[in-house]
Amino acid sequence: MKRRYAIQIAAGAALAAAGLLLPFLTSGTEVLSSVLVTIGAVILMVAAMRHRRFGDERERDERTQRIGAYGLSYSWFLTLVFLAVLFWVDYLGVLALTVESVLLSAILLMGLSARVFQWYFFRQGDVA
Repeated sequence: MKRRYAIQIAAGAALAAAGLLLPFLTSGTEVLSSVLVTIGAVILMVAAMRHRRFGDERERDERTQRIGAYGLSYSWFLTLVFLAVLFWVDYLGVLALTVESVLLSAILLMGLSARVFQWYFFRQGDVA
């Protein structure tokens, strides 16, 4: 097992254990406890899945790095255009926007579009 996976698994287990023990040590920390357990479980599962998938082999090469960079670049540009459109929609009074709605839509658009672009480029094969 790669050292990186072992460290991630240990950190996830430690966070989950801290979240489980926290309510017994102090009162009124149920929300923090559940957040720690969730974060620890996610870290633990991601590290275990990556270890199962890649093992001791290389996780990425030049092609996958290039495809990832292209996907993130396209996602960034799409988000920039989206924010410009939102600016004009708000400026012209077409739609009343709150800060929360703009931030949430931008965060979701960035994350989802990056994965969609990377998936698309991986399906296409070689990129530029």
